[in-house]
Amino acid sequence: MPTILLLGLTCFLLVAPLLFPLVELARQPAGFRALLETPRIASLIRNTLGLAVGATTLAVPVGIAVGALVERGRVRYRMALRGLVLLGVVLPLPVYAAAWQAVFGLTVVPDAGGWRPWVLGLLPAIWVHAVAGLPWVAVFVMLALRSADPQLEDDAQLAGGRRAVWRGVLWPRVRLAAFAGACWVVIQAFTEATVTDLFMVRTFAEEVYFQLVGNPAGVAAAVAVTLPVWFLAALIAVAVLKCVAATDTVIPVRARAPTPLAGTRAQTALVWFTVCVLVGVPFLGLTARIGELGLLAQVARAHGSILVVSIFWSGLAGLSAATLALGVCWRARDSWRCSALLVVLTAVAWVTPAPLVGFGLKSLIGAFVSLEDAILGSDAAFAPLRSLLYDQPSPVPGIWAAIVRFFPFAVAVLWPAVRAIPQELIDAAILDGGRPAVLRSAVWPGVRGAFALAVVAVGLLSLGEVVATKLVQPPGRRSFAADLFDAMHYGADATVAGMCMLQIAVTGVIVACLIRRLRD
Repeated sequence: MPTILLLGLTCFLLVAPLLFPLVELARQPAGFRALLETPRIASLIRNTLGLAVGATTLAVPVGIAVGALVERGRVRYRMALRGLVLLGVVLPLPVYAAAWQAVFGLTVVPDAGGWRPWVLGLLPAIWVHAVAGLPWVAVFVMLALRSADPQLEDDAQLAGGRRAVWRGVLWPRVRLAAFAGACWVVIQAFTEATVTDLFMVRTFAEEVYFQLVGNPAGVAAAVAVTLPVWFLAALIAVAVLKCVAATDTVIPVRARAPTPLAGTRAQTALVWFTVCVLVGVPFLGLTARIGELGLLAQVARAHGSILVVSIFWSGLAGLSAATLALGVCWRARDSWRCSALLVVLTAVAWVTPAPLVGFGLKSLIGAFVSLEDAILGSDAAFAPLRSLLYDQPSPVPGIWAAIVRFFPFAVAVLWPAVRAIPQELIDAAILDGGRPAVLRSAVWPGVRGAFALAVVAVGLLSLGEVVATKLVQPPGRRSFAADLFDAMHYGADATVAGMCMLQIAVTGVIVACLIRRLRD
């Protein structure tokens, strides 16, 4: 694909939706008045920072321990533990929130004043974000430990034993992985509104909805409130990604089996106890809510078809995001301009609150529809853009929103694989068949494993995305995640529990197939 065409497609799909909120703010400067509500802004800062710090404090230490023990401890049933950790990564926040809401509702009894601190408020929101972020920290640690140089480990083992291996070789990588996990937990706390909306906690991501409904400036006020935090987070993310992109560390998709360093029965019991608490307790809470298998069968009949359709369109979103990310990463390999664009675009997309992505895409679609009406006339017999993006039950807006939201994940998976392709192999392919042979003979064999992983990862994440896609869904369009999110606001009843169990089962099957494929 020519570079100019690739850059144009990238700007159309990704840059325009991210910039349109700023366009709305420029059109309505009155939105800046929302920043004058000092007490409210102070409350948003307090809640957002409290959520981020609390979730990070809980998730990072436990995630380090779980990742290190699963990857390098002598624990039994290691593959089962890896599967549970990976399942925790791809489960969407609505499922986490509904599952733990079921647990809180079953175990907490209101006092005389009606105060229920583990049903509503900041504490359960912190807990759910921590539990959802912990598997990410563990996976980062596991990948970092797998990327360690075996020769350095052997030298450290001879020089000082297992402690020298841990201190000199493994701990520096674990430290960087823990930092990456902490960044991810903080980003979730800053950008996601699913959990905070359910537990009635007002953060900057949640404030977008309030300003949209309660402020005459609407979208402009929502952008103005989140703009300082968004801008600061983008600057930090650009600096972090720039340092990461410049490193020579490559985490392979498939690596050799690591050598266990230590292990006891106590370690095995500890890691299994932690995983069982984080996975088994909400599972039992959902089971108790369901009550009987007949209800689960009814939920499957009522919502199974919607789930199947959602899986198909989510897979298409994953394929589209992975294809676009592969093209951009390949161009960025040998061009500092494309590399800078990739870093900035990935950072901004990663830290943009999900509601702002939805609002930006909605405004962009509105601009396209208005332009089409101006060209064809508002009474045209057939308006393709209006039908595709606005007033017909089309999946395209939801797929587009998922691509914008999860493009950074595809880049994170594909960028190391693209950089790991030897230049000698590329030069040989050019000599043998020219530029067209490079993709077939050099690029694709080296990145196909990472490409498949990116498709599955983005597809599973898109399956649970609700905040951005809900804002752009055309009339009559339904998705399983949106139905689950709507049902959650009526309480963690049997129907919600059944829908969560259904999604957990489907996601578990996909994860099991992925693990088996990576082992082959």
